[in-house]
Amino acid sequence: MLFGFSQNAGEEPVTTRAPSPENKIIKRVWIKASSEVVYKALTDAKELVRWFCDQASCDLREGGELAARWRAGKASQKGRARFTRLIPNASVELLWIDDGRGAPEPDSGHTLSYEIRSKSGMTELVMIDMDESAPDEETYSILDSGWNSVLMELKEYCERRERSAKLRGRSKASGGPAE
Repeated sequence: MLFGFSQNAGEEPVTTRAPSPENKIIKRVWIKASSEVVYKALTDAKELVRWFCDQASCDLREGGELAARWRAGKASQKGRARFTRLIPNASVELLWIDDGRGAPEPDSGHTLSYEIRSKSGMTELVMIDMDESAPDEETYSILDSGWNSVLMELKEYCERRERSAKLRGRSKASGGPAE
């Protein structure tokens, strides 16, 4: 199935759905932050724990792994992915090798990619979650809602980071105290 999420600056998110044999979820979000801030938020373990997960480790190279852990009360879930494509400030692609539901799947066929593009003083982020198997309606609903929430968390985090960096830059330029 092909799922789309698009958000323009200042507008509420819009979700669309159309049939496709490609088993993809596609989301697009505009972020008022540089491509460098967005890329770092997606690839740096210290940044990931500020908006995405509770614990993270990251070997940032093609073939390296990203490991993440989420806690919900007393329960926790973990996941591991291998970086298959890294273009600084432009593209990140991961192959999920362990989604936390059982034995690791080195050839899972579940990929997650982010295309990062600077446009008009903003960053357009296109996320594609592709799996070999098509989700049923209930799974689609959970994934759709989940990705909307995750991308809005990323957007808010990156925009806060960008504002903070600009404020620190102004403060240093004026000779005032740095934050």
